[in-house]
Amino acid sequence: MELMCHCGNVKIKVAKPPTTLTSCNCSICHRYGALWGYYKPDEVQLTFSADSLGTSMPSAKPYRFGDECIEFFHCQKCGCLTHYLTTDKVPEPKYGINFRMAPRAEMAEIQVRHFDGADSWTFLD
Repeated sequence: MELMCHCGNVKIKVAKPPTTLTSCNCSICHRYGALWGYYKPDEVQLTFSADSLGTSMPSAKPYRFGDECIEFFHCQKCGCLTHYLTTDKVPEPKYGINFRMAPRAEMAEIQVRHFDGADSWTFLD
């Protein structure tokens, strides 16, 4: 399955879709509006486009805040939030892939779960 940002600069490949997606209401996810699918690092392939001369285009720009356990990445060209990667402060590394970057038809059948990251840190459904 291939996902990409609006301009196509950041491409993400995963072998299969997740069984569920997570909609989180924490302060940052609420603003981003992302639907997260989770993967181990060896299950994700990230690529960045090159221009017609073979020169690499801008990649993804990282952003950390608060306890810095997660690093969010945005395409430097179109600004789309594409994914996050847990930092070394988390014992088991994990990618959160923003499935808003997936073709609508491919994500339509995936169940969305609602996570209360703003308060109880539990799923609401």
